[in-house]
Parts: sequence; structure tokens; C-alpha cells
Amino acid sequence: MLQRIMTGLILAPLLVALVLWGPKAAMTAVLVAAAAICADELVRMFPSTRPRDRWLIAALAGAVAAAPLLGAAALTVGLALAMCVWLFACLASPGTVQDGAQRGALGALALTYVGALIAMLVAIYQQNGQANGANFDIGRGSLMGVFVMVFMGDTGAYFAGRALGRHKLYELISPKKTVEGGIGGLLASIGGGAILSVWLAPAIPLVHGLVLGAVCGAFGQVGDFAESLFKRATATKDSGHLLPGHGGLLDRVDGVLFAGPVVMAYLLWSRLGAL
Repeated sequence: MLQRIMTGLILAPLLVALVLWGPKAAMTAVLVAAAAICADELVRMFPSTRPRDRWLIAALAGAVAAAPLLGAAALTVGLALAMCVWLFACLASPGTVQDGAQRGALGALALTYVGALIAMLVAIYQQNGQANGANFDIGRGSLMGVFVMVFMGDTGAYFAGRALGRHKLYELISPKKTVEGGIGGLLASIGGGAILSVWLAPAIPLVHGLVLGAVCGAFGQVGDFAESLFKRATATKDSGHLLPGHGGLLDRVDGVLFAGPVVMAYLLWSRLGAL
């Protein structure tokens, strides 16, 4: 627990400073690198993965994540091209037919589940509109809001579960999570939505921020279960060891992956953002 807290105390201020005040190119590079790392962690869970598969999938996932820098169409084209390159690589050296098919499907999962979802975070961060009196442009504020809503939800779920947890939420996939923890996490995410509207992105009405907090909190919990599904299927405890006390990077951002598209969809619907 102490190691987990210390890692959080070191990384949280760095993340806040980079998202809100750092050069946009630097944070974008971090997101692209995160896509490569998370894709590698995902495919490492599965025994059919070859070492050279990991390098290619990581590179392609990073390229997909960076695609929004070139516009909306670039994301679709980038994902399609990455999928073609990966499946070509599997056909060029399939091993057995079954092995080649499994590797092809796993790579496609990594490119979509990691590359395309982190691309949504990149797309959010590239938004430049700014309301009168706002502390940050809509891209900086909204991306920080994604992290705040999800990480507050994780923290709320942890403490509510420890203090009040009695009823299992989804024992088949994650035996330790409880209904009470899930509710606590959802309430904390709604609080994060209030922070989004009041401080990070005042252009988002408070009511909208609260709804976003609830939806992102729910989606974040689903994202957590999604990664737990892969880990349980492969008897993997943590996706990696990059973050002491937290496991791998994918373990830390699994909920963020699912919340990003929600916020990007809201920005498009509200006309606060554009692709």
C-alpha cells in the first residue's frame, strides 16, 4: 500500500502539470508512448505472442494513437492500414494456421482496444477552443477531466469497498469488487464531473459535468472489468511492473480508455470540439 501511495504522489503532480501547463507536443508524445506500452502489455498476457509480434503491435498501436493529429479521416485510415499491415505480417509467418489466426485476432484487439481508444484521448487534447474566463483551453481541461473522473472513481470505489463492501459486483471477473464499492466510485466520479465543469472546463455546464461524471464513472468501471477479463483468462495478476504498487500501465489506465470516447462524443455533440 505504501509503495502504491508513493508512486501516486510522485506521478500525479507530474501528470497534472504536463496536461494543464506543459507543451501539448510533450503530452501527446506521452499518450502515443502509452499506447505502445499498453499494447505490449496486453499481448504479453497471451502465450501465443512472439517477441517480434510485440514490437510490431506496439509500433502500430502508437501510430494509430497519433493519427488524430492529422485529422478525423486519418484515424479511420490509420487504423485500417495498421490492421492490414498486422494481418499481412501474420500471413507472412503464420506458424500453424491456428496460431496465425490467434495472433491476428490478438493484434487486431490491441490496435482497437488500445490504439484507437488512446487516439480518443489524443483527439480530446488537440481541441483548442477556450471560453471566456476559462483557465485552460477545452482540450487541456477535458483531458484532465477524464483523468480526474476516472481516478477519483477508482479511489472512491477502493475506500467505499473496504469500508462498506458486502455484496459482490461481478465475482466471475473480479472477485474483490463489490456493489458498495461500485456505488462509491460512481459518486466520486460525479464529484470529478463537478470539478470538470467548475474549474477545468467552465464551458461545460454543471449539469452536463455531473452527467459526464456518472457516465464516465460507469464506463470506467466497465473498462476495469474488460481488462480483468483478459487477465483472468490468462491467469495474469498484473499487466506489467512499470508502476510500483500499481502493476502495469494498462492496469492504471484501463478505465481511462473507456471514458475517453464518452468525453470526445460529448465535445462533438456540444460543438465544443471538432475532429
